[in-house]
Amino acid sequence: MSKKNIILIIASLFALSMLLSPNLAEADIIITKSKHTESTVEGQPQPAKNEEGKTWIAKNKMREDMAESSIIVRLDLNKIYTIDHSTKTYSEINLPVEIEKAVPPEAKQMMDVMQTKSSSVRETAEAQTIRDWLCQKFLVEVEISMMEMNIPMAMEIWASRDLGIDLSAYKKFSDAILSLNPFTKGLSEEFKKIQGYPVLTISSVKMMGTETKEREEVISVEKKDVPSKTYNLPRGYEKIPYNPFK
Repeated sequence: MSKKNIILIIASLFALSMLLSPNLAEADIIITKSKHTESTVEGQPQPAKNEEGKTWIAKNKMREDMAESSIIVRLDLNKIYTIDHSTKTYSEINLPVEIEKAVPPEAKQMMDVMQTKSSSVRETAEAQTIRDWLCQKFLVEVEISMMEMNIPMAMEIWASRDLGIDLSAYKKFSDAILSLNPFTKGLSEEFKKIQGYPVLTISSVKMMGTETKEREEVISVEKKDVPSKTYNLPRGYEKIPYNPFK
């Protein structure tokens, strides 16, 4: 397997972290986050990367931005849009997501050789205050099987109920996003064990001599008026088939 494919697979596994971003309240909300990524290949450190992301929320709508990509959830239209600003392309997926029907043949080939072997979410009694929010620790373990090779992913999640978020509405967004990834679509029930909104998520994936770690943290939560176009597709972008490995 090429290094490019390994990177794509790791990126698709980290897409799981995106489910931790959406939320909902009566007014529009903006969440600002920071993400730090570092990796090693055959024990050699690679250049670290720091990014800032934002989440915009309105009733039945959500937009998540990180680096040069966006994801828009439109529960009012039963649609999810994934957007690549670097190539000015987007993909449109109907809700509820039927991932096997939504992806192109090359993605189906990858799905055929990879399966979610096991997954679990464990609540702990540990608590700490992060940026004025009281948080509880949850541990997540996911193992992917690929061509007789096991790929472990571990996540440490600190979730809070103090952010003023409608958690039942948040679950609708998270379920929709989980269904976009063939390796996380079955995790909805497990993630119901996480009580609160994830304020800090620390993730790691190990695969074929490559280890990638991410740390994503909520920096601020504020309410303000958000233009309706925030939740619309950008003009002039080309529609392409959805591929969860890109």
